[in-house]
Amino acid sequence: GWNLSGSYTELYDLTVDDKVFHTGTKSGLLFAKGEANEQQFGTMMQGFQAENYKNKRIKMSCFLKTEQVTKCGAWLRIDNVSGDTLQFDNMDSRSIHGTTDWNHYSIVLDVPEESASIYFGVLLVGKGKVWADGFRFEEVNEKVDSTNMLFQDNLPKQPLNLDFSE
Repeated sequence: GWNLSGSYTELYDLTVDDKVFHTGTKSGLLFAKGEANEQQFGTMMQGFQAENYKNKRIKMSCFLKTEQVTKCGAWLRIDNVSGDTLQFDNMDSRSIHGTTDWNHYSIVLDVPEESASIYFGVLLVGKGKVWADGFRFEEVNEKVDSTNMLFQDNLPKQPLNLDFSE
């Protein structure tokens, strides 16, 4: 189910690694093949139907290990039937840099009634290698805070400084 995607897929590759893993006997390895910069990214990803998760809060978790990465993180996106993004988190505000040992990461999003598909994976921006292992999806309750980056609560209630005087 895994595939390679991103802005410059020719600069990245995806493979299965049976030498470096955290759980089981294999991990997914996403790496930059060439001189990728901070405006270029690759992702290992997959998608599935949202039907079994509608009206639920889900937590996706995984283990990631990095080697000399410019920036990376797990990501999760909930889309409607038109392909509009309803919920999204790519760990941008808590991204991983440099070289790290295996760590556990999680993303929590709501799956609204109008959801049609769920996409997830690992994002690598620029250079380096990232191993992914032990992906898991589970339903959580409202006591677990959402990590949705598209929160409307962050927006002002009305437009501001329309005449640029402030």
